[in-house]
Formats: sequence, C-alpha cells, structure tokens
Amino acid sequence: MKLISNLTSSPRQIVTLGLMIGSFMGSMEATVIATAMPTIVGELGGLSIYGWAFSIYVLASSAGIPVAGKLSDILGRRIVYAWAMGLFLVASLLCAVAPSMIWLIVFRGMQGLGAAGLLPMALVMIGDMFSFEERARVQALFSGVWGLSSVVGPLLGGFLVDGVGWPSVFYINIPFGVLSAWLVWHWWKDSHELKQGKPYIDYPGAILVTLAAVALLFGLLDLKAWYGWALVGLSVVLGAVLWRVEKASPDPVLPLPLFGWRLFTISVLHALVIGWALNGVTAYVPLFVQEVQHKSATEAGATLTPMLLAWVIASAVCAKMMLRVGYRGPAIGGMVSVVAGSALLAFLEPASGKLLLLGSMVLLGGGLGFSVPALLIAVQMTVEKRWMGSATSTIQFARSIGGSVGVGVMGAFFNLRLPKVGMAGALETTFWVAGAVTVLGLLFTIAAPVVSAEEMSRKR
Repeated sequence: MKLISNLTSSPRQIVTLGLMIGSFMGSMEATVIATAMPTIVGELGGLSIYGWAFSIYVLASSAGIPVAGKLSDILGRRIVYAWAMGLFLVASLLCAVAPSMIWLIVFRGMQGLGAAGLLPMALVMIGDMFSFEERARVQALFSGVWGLSSVVGPLLGGFLVDGVGWPSVFYINIPFGVLSAWLVWHWWKDSHELKQGKPYIDYPGAILVTLAAVALLFGLLDLKAWYGWALVGLSVVLGAVLWRVEKASPDPVLPLPLFGWRLFTISVLHALVIGWALNGVTAYVPLFVQEVQHKSATEAGATLTPMLLAWVIASAVCAKMMLRVGYRGPAIGGMVSVVAGSALLAFLEPASGKLLLLGSMVLLGGGLGFSVPALLIAVQMTVEKRWMGSATSTIQFARSIGGSVGVGVMGAFFNLRLPKVGMAGALETTFWVAGAVTVLGLLFTIAAPVVSAEEMSRKR
C-alpha cells in the first residue's frame, strides 16, 4: 500500500510506524506468553495461580485506558506515550527476571498499565494527524496489526521458548519498544492546545474509575462464586460514587459532558456491544471447531483469519463511502452484516462444512470493518479538540469492558447449558446470546443522529 511504502516520506508517517510497532507489542503481549506459560510454570512453580498472569494484564490495561486518554488531553500525547512505553519496557525487563509466579503476576500488571497508554493513544494520535479522508484507511492498518498480533503472539512465544528460553518473550519487547518511543518522541508535535499553568488532574476520578473497572473485571472472572457477584455489586456502587464525583469535578477523567451528546453516547453503547460480540466470537468459535468438529488447534485458530481480512478490507472501503454518504449508512449497514454473521453461527452443527463458518466470519469481519471506524471517526471529526483523547479512550474503554462482560455472561450461559445439552448445544446457546446482543447494537446504531460528510468536514 502507498501509505506503507512511503512511511519515511513525512513526520506523520514515521509517527504512524512508531505507533504501529507500539500497538503490535501491546496487543501481542496479551497472548505471547500463552505458549510460554507451561515452561514458566515448570521453572517458577505457581500452577494454581498461573492464570492470573493472563488476567492481570487485561485487568490493568482495561482499567488504565480512560486515565491515559484524559492525561493525554492535559499533558500532551507525546509525554503520556513516552511514560507508558517506559513503564511497559521496565515491566518487561522485570517479568524476564521474575523470581516467582507471584512476582511475575505483579510485573504483568505493570505491563498492562503501560499498555493502557499505548493502544488507545494510537487511535487518539491518528485522530490528531489524519484527515477525514485518510483516517479510516489508517485505522484499517491498525485493525490488521491488532488482529495479526493475536495470531502471531502464541506462535512467536512457542518459537522463542523452544529456541532461546522463556525470558526472551519479554526481552524481545525492548528493542522494538525503544524504536517506537524514539520515533514518536522525535517526530510527534502536539497539535491541540495544552492548558497553561499547573494542570488540574482529577485524582479521585482516576482512582474511582480504576477501582470500579477492576472490581467489575475481577467479579466477571468467577460469576459462579458468591464473591464474583459481590465484586460486580461493588463495582456498581463505585460507579455511582464515580458519577457523583465526576459531576462535581472541574475537569473529569470520564467526559460526562459528552454523554449529553447523542452521537457519543450511541458510540459508547455500540462499543460495549462490539466488545461483547468480538470477544465472544474469538473465545468460542475456535472452541467449537476444535471440540465439536474435532479439528486441530491450528485449524481452530485459522477460522478467525477471514474475519480479520474482511475487517481490514471493509475499513478501507468505509473510508471512501463516508466521503460520499457520511458515517450513518456504513455504520448501520455494518451492523446488519454483524447481525447476519452472528445468526449464521447459531446454525453451526458438528457436520457443518467450512462454507457456513467462512460466510459467518466474513460477514462479521466486514460488518465490524464498516461500523467500528464509522462511529469512531464520526466522533473524532465532530468532538472538540480538548476532548479528543477522553472521547476516544472512553470508547475504547467501553469496548474492553463490553468484551469482559460478554465473555463472563456467555461463559455463564455455556456452563449452565453444558451438563444438559453437551458441548454443541451449549455453544449454540452461547452463539444465540451473542446474536441477540448484536441486534441490540443495530438498534443503537439506527438511533444515531444524521451527520453528513460535509458537516463532519466543516466541524473538523
């Protein structure tokens, strides 16, 4: 692609390369240790708690997203990205020399906090750098990066563990992280107006949003136990307190004033649904292929590839459509495709051929490729510059929370049905739940306000 072939022709393309490297690292780190963990457990012990090495990373990265976005509005994108990358790399070094599983889990949490400033910052900085005409095409590249990292992570982890040793899955971050930080630090220029004087930082809001998110995510990890529901209840209480604190704050971490804007509210609700559906598909489709259709682990993982490819292609097409028809048509059409793809999943049977699953994945990926960038770009094009970081990161935060809630709820349905109807029947129920949620997402999208392409360009 022309954008990639000319990466060194302008500062913003050099920054884009740096952001792509950082995004790849941050998203890959969630999966790269999957194939390394058996070896790590054999050396460090801690088999009973090793699952936390995965969970704590997701918890920390999710909870830190809205705080990182708000800090970038106050302090600037470059400084927040640099601090986030520094924390990520220091934590990577500490993970490589962890003396026990408990310390590895602690350092993985630090990694997750660093990743919270890498992944959303990429979307925020894309919004600052690129025009309406260019943005969806660039976001398609990042969608490909995130999808590729989920496939490459486990493969790379296995290769490094076998050939070098398990600490190498963390050491490999260092050269690429330093390169990413240098490219962004050297070439980035903050284009939004930073506040003069001593900046106000909403510490109570930052603490409360972190505690509420962590309590919710901890609770969703084990809804079968009483303490799981207790933690979910605690997160609701903390959320209510957070709402009151943020309403009284002169510069809140969560952009409460934006929730009075219908486009932003719809985009947040859409992100919750998309996170739910996407994480559900990613978790349960490979399980169906491997356990019900008795295919190999490689074939199970490969089933998600058509969804990724369709997402990237559709995002590029969406960019051109939005120039002519605005964001609403592509967003609604994309959600119709997502609903259709989810419905096809519910008709999968043990003897189903590859065509049905392929069609479902293509419809899902294509629909996501239209609806996700359409709503995000519409918000970025029409929001005030001072709210860009907060608005973008809140949408990303909603998608992360939606994914966690979705996997937790779908897992509860799966476990409830499994003893009664077996694996195939339980997965069918799970896919029907995902389909129902996507219908809700379609209704949200239909309720989005009409904003023409000309009006978006004029507001920007």
